[in-house]
Amino acid sequence: MEEIKIYKSFWKFDLGMALMLTFIIWGIYMLVNKEDGYKAGPIIVIGMFSILAVVSVVRFARRRPHLIISDNALTVNTDEPWQVSFKEVESFIPSKCNGQDVIGVRYKQGTANWASEEEISSSQKSRIRYPENLHPGKPYEIYVSDLSVRCQSLCEMLNQRLRN
Repeated sequence: MEEIKIYKSFWKFDLGMALMLTFIIWGIYMLVNKEDGYKAGPIIVIGMFSILAVVSVVRFARRRPHLIISDNALTVNTDEPWQVSFKEVESFIPSKCNGQDVIGVRYKQGTANWASEEEISSSQKSRIRYPENLHPGKPYEIYVSDLSVRCQSLCEMLNQRLRN
């Protein structure tokens, strides 16, 4: 099977870009219709949002996939990438946590990452709460909000890889 790369949603970028272009057009309108000699305000608005638009386009062009699904593992690209080996996983379960879409990883009993449901739920708050966690769900949850693929279909795709 081929490697599947899943990126952050395009619509979040598209909405931000539309907002920046709106402010740039508003700045140009203010610059053109300004009667007196003070034109620094519109120039600052145009310059600031033009720089933000260029930076956003560059970041979008250089983006890396958030999830990489290969034949034998799932790689989660956070500040420190981590992997979930399909050999150790029993199933993937879609759920929600604090309003975010999450895919729960249930490991096979006897593997190093196996934990009971009670242990997973009791440690969930500490994995989410602290900002120093570079990958807050590791190894039991994968946060999938704002991805180009919906949580349910991604979960079905991962479970299909487990069966193969």
